Amino acid sequence: MAAAPTAVPAVAHPSEPAASLTRQGQGIELRRRYGVPALAVAGAAFGAVVLWLADSGRDPDTTSTLFSGVVGGLYLLTGSVTHLRRPGRLGLRMVTVGIAWFAEDLSVSIHPGPHTVGMFFRCVASACLVHLLLAFPEGRLRTRTERAVTWAVYVFVLVLVPLGVPFYESVTPNLLFVANLAPAEDAVIDGTQVVFAVVVGALLVRRWIVATPPARRVLAPVYGVGLVGSVASLVHPALDGSSALLVNEVAHLATLGLPVAFLAGALRVRLGRTAVADLLLQLPRISPAELRDLLARALGDPALRIAYPRPDDAGPATGDVDTAGYVDAAGQLVTPRPNDAITPVRRGPRVVAVLLHDPALRADPHVLHAVTAVAALELDNQRLAAEVRAQLAEVRASRVRIVAAADEQRRRIERDLHDGAQQQLVTAALVLRLARDRFRPAPPDPELDALLRRAADGLDAAVAELRELARGIHPAVLTEAGLLPALRALAARSAYPVRVIDGPALPPLPDGVAATAYFVAAEAVTNAAKHAGANQVQVHVRASGNRLLVTIADDGAGGADMGAGTGLLGLRDRVAALDGKLTVRSFPGAGTSVHAELPLEGP
Repeated sequence: MAAAPTAVPAVAHPSEPAASLTRQGQGIELRRRYGVPALAVAGAAFGAVVLWLADSGRDPDTTSTLFSGVVGGLYLLTGSVTHLRRPGRLGLRMVTVGIAWFAEDLSVSIHPGPHTVGMFFRCVASACLVHLLLAFPEGRLRTRTERAVTWAVYVFVLVLVPLGVPFYESVTPNLLFVANLAPAEDAVIDGTQVVFAVVVGALLVRRWIVATPPARRVLAPVYGVGLVGSVASLVHPALDGSSALLVNEVAHLATLGLPVAFLAGALRVRLGRTAVADLLLQLPRISPAELRDLLARALGDPALRIAYPRPDDAGPATGDVDTAGYVDAAGQLVTPRPNDAITPVRRGPRVVAVLLHDPALRADPHVLHAVTAVAALELDNQRLAAEVRAQLAEVRASRVRIVAAADEQRRRIERDLHDGAQQQLVTAALVLRLARDRFRPAPPDPELDALLRRAADGLDAAVAELRELARGIHPAVLTEAGLLPALRALAARSAYPVRVIDGPALPPLPDGVAATAYFVAAEAVTNAAKHAGANQVQVHVRASGNRLLVTIADDGAGGADMGAGTGLLGLRDRVAALDGKLTVRSFPGAGTSVHAELPLEGP
């Protein structure tokens, strides 16, 4: 008998969940990107119906259907463009104002149903506009005060005003009419609107006062058009005749211009493209010192600063970036200001620099990203240069510390020789002389007397050699009397004429400078005697400005080579450690000149 077939459960293909997630993500992205434009299209259809319903009920002395349609349509259009260019809440706020503008127009209809519905929304556009003004340009409210005022406006418009609908009698029948309290209701609404207008105006003025220049450039179009419209609306009731008509037209133009002003402020990136193009043209021709100024002009932020990762910190490849461990172009640590925003500049995964700038520049992310992308290569070069400068500064500081430590060690050895071994030898010589004196006038053993005399003479010679060695390590006269007396002592000990020429009195010299000048002279004098066969040497020392100039010239054979031995090379390194300069000029048969320039201030 045939076996019954076994049911096999269906197994999903491994790629199906991933594909489903991909489709889900694409759907979310489409809704995020095109949801606001779709809402604007629906708002335009709603507006068309409202304008058709309200057309026959308009008063000739008020705004026309065309004007109302253009204003509402502009908010829908500019909101959609803003959202497509800068996805976020701002475009949604602008579209909401356009839909609310059309909703208010329902109250103009002569049909009782739409008219009654419109009375519930007769102030809603003002609330949406207040929200847009206070949230501009980021699209969100920043302070508790702004949130409190916005919520209060919405509560008044969406709760208190609708509660008054049954008590408002209008020309078109109100389907919910109970009793006529229209005069009192109008007074309450008008008075509340004035209070809110004053509060909102004060918040906007305060924001303008504390705003930085980049932020003011974003706010300027909205504030300018809004100010013109507000002044025209306030002045209009006090005028009559042609003046009133002119001011009324100005108010209407300001109303039409306000959504365009929101768009101009929100999309200032359009204007910023010129700055980016200029940056592209100028970048190849600028010097490193001009880069910061060029970026500051391109972004419109005079206070912009650039910081680079320290040589021992490559900077994070991913994640948030702060300025801990970052340095400026001079290699100094960067401390961010309280209100600085930080934008990393990347080449691939590596952060090559960070920009510390005004937070208002984040309202223009496209310009900010375009500028950082254009300048990334140059900033990377600047980063490398900053690393080199920081390393060079550390090398210089290290060499100074090494030279200072070596000089201190020389002084310690000289003191130890003088106070220790030299004193012991002198004491031993005195003891031997006292022993010889005990045998006088007739020593019992002439050979013993000769041995004692030879021992005493040997000790004297050892003391003399030890003193000479100590002077070579670090002459005590240099520490006790200064550079010129030490040079004169050096000349006095020389086996051939050495003349020390000094100009005006030298200023107080740092210990490192005095020691370096002395050893340069000592090495040059020794070389003149050993290698050049010189008959005369001149040592010239003088101060010029903030530098000490030391020149040693001889009349020897010449032909000295800086790389032939370690003496001159060691002097060059020692001079360079103090940020000085050593120059050797030596021609065969024309003598040798060694010239050192040493700063009188530390490097």
